Amino acid sequence: MKEPASDFWVVCLAGSAGGLQAYVDILQNLPLDTGMAFVLAPHRSLERPELLPEILARSTTMVVTQVETGTRLEKDHVFVMPPGTKMTLDGNMFCLRKAPPPTGWPETINVFLYSLAEVKGPRAVAVILSGLDSDGSAALASIKAAGGVTFAQANPIVEDMPRSAVATGNVDFLLPSEEIARSLSALPRKPK
Repeated sequence: MKEPASDFWVVCLAGSAGGLQAYVDILQNLPLDTGMAFVLAPHRSLERPELLPEILARSTTMVVTQVETGTRLEKDHVFVMPPGTKMTLDGNMFCLRKAPPPTGWPETINVFLYSLAEVKGPRAVAVILSGLDSDGSAALASIKAAGGVTFAQANPIVEDMPRSAVATGNVDFLLPSEEIARSLSALPRKPK
């Protein structure tokens, strides 16, 4: 039996090349108590992926955790997808499985966003940040169909991912990273 999902917003920050600066910009510009959970879903692993939680912890007072199977979503926490995995949600619980080596570009962001839409529905937020390829774009329609909110980064370091997201017609807000943080803060706390 699936665990029911709680009613707080879950924000997926999805990026790749150039995404680290966007993650930092957003986290630094969020208030201390958002009442949201933030999930970082990198499209490709950084050269030293084990350092990402440590780097991000310098940008926020929220607890930053690398996800393990069974990790639970919590408000005012930042969760980092580990490299080489496909991550989904079962209620408020993260599930990980080892991703086979991709034959092309990886689809780790799409996998998580489809799951996020299914589990969180109108409390799902997808934020497509700087990065190569188009991972994340295909799942935006599912976020929108579930009643969630979508963002893409304006003026990214690498335009591929945000440009692809905008081209789907499923992006609610196209904003610089600092403005994304302010818009996230303005989302209503009460469920729809």
